[in-house]
Amino acid sequence: MVIILPGLIYLGLAVYYQDSFMYGTWINGIYCTGKTVQEAARELTEGFEYNTLYVITPQDVECIELDSLELCFDFESALKEYRRKQNPFVWYFHMLTGHQSETVVPKISFNEDALEQWIYTTDSYKSNLELEEDRLHIVLGENGYEIVEEKEKILNTELAREKISEVIKEAEAEINLEEAGCYFTREETIEMQKLREIYIEIANLQNISLTYKIKEKEKKISPSEIALWIAKDENGEFILDKNKKLTFDEKAVSDFVEQLAKDYDTWHNFPFVTHDGREIVLKKGNYGTQIDRKKEKAYLMSYLKEPVDMVREPVYQKDVTYQDSNVIEQTYVEIDMTQQKMYFFSEGERVFETSVVTGCTAKNMGTPEMVCYVNYKTKNRYLKGRYFVYYWVPVYGGIGLHDATWRKEFGEEIYKNNGSHGCINTPLEKMKELYDMLEVGMPVVVHY
Repeated sequence: MVIILPGLIYLGLAVYYQDSFMYGTWINGIYCTGKTVQEAARELTEGFEYNTLYVITPQDVECIELDSLELCFDFESALKEYRRKQNPFVWYFHMLTGHQSETVVPKISFNEDALEQWIYTTDSYKSNLELEEDRLHIVLGENGYEIVEEKEKILNTELAREKISEVIKEAEAEINLEEAGCYFTREETIEMQKLREIYIEIANLQNISLTYKIKEKEKKISPSEIALWIAKDENGEFILDKNKKLTFDEKAVSDFVEQLAKDYDTWHNFPFVTHDGREIVLKKGNYGTQIDRKKEKAYLMSYLKEPVDMVREPVYQKDVTYQDSNVIEQTYVEIDMTQQKMYFFSEGERVFETSVVTGCTAKNMGTPEMVCYVNYKTKNRYLKGRYFVYYWVPVYGGIGLHDATWRKEFGEEIYKNNGSHGCINTPLEKMKELYDMLEVGMPVVVHY
């Protein structure tokens, strides 16, 4: 009896679960232990709600009221399939493991003709009847030329019906027709293909890395600047050569070079920060750089035919600099004519200072404001046949730095009525000290 009785109980429960769901079975959130497929199907059908499907289109979000499609649900086939997976002879395993949760989707059927009629009411379908011609544009924006596509999205109604039918049968809440691949665009015309080929050439040109290196400064040419060099006719159409390649606007290239020179030329336009912190611009002298506009324009027009990534040093019409620098901030001579002082800066440090006498303003021989440089150095010279100097350093034409042993005083306002002929008169001992510091090519700044 000890063996037979438990065996009978085991077989009895196996027979009990032969036509019902095992212990701890939950389906779609409903407790189905001991229920038959039919009982569970009725209860699941009563609790199942699937009334609306949202259809997302490029124009809008549209809603299908599924009652209008005569929707029918059948849970029995899905439940029978799940029931077959439960082995009644291992009921004890379900007793031990407890809760068994499952989600089943009913077999859904509906009126396909009603769905097709609904599609004909959508804005996407209606827009198919009012399609405009596709167009491509190449427009100039902040980042150069860009291609703008105006292509109509066309709804494939048959494919849309199939995709919607699939999601309804899976009881899904929404479908995005564009993501589902239900839209297509027309093939491009020959004219559009030609325009796209032009844009590819434009894009390749705009992506070129062209950087101008002007002494210690650099300017990277932007796509929007390159775009302006491309030639267009009076109707805004790109002008192509006989090989159907882009051509370039000489005036636009010339304007660019002019602006480049305006921004970076220092010849007769030299910025300088004085020893007392004032920012000035010197409009005279023989020091600095000046871009050769004619040669640079010719270079760019040739370069654009076969452009490559490069760093470009422009051709200079004037190029007089010290240590290849367009900036004076390390080693130089500075003469402040207001204070009648001369300074020497070495590696940015002021290492020399003296009073001087500059050109006589009362006799219209005032020393000009300018940026110049040490032309050369020599000793023991006669100036204009009668003034002997021990140290002579010409910096601009006949103007130079030199000692003036005939003077007993320097500085203050001597220059106004008893100044030099334009040179910078310097005490002998100070000129001797400065002479050894100077090198040919060093910049000399003269200002008020």
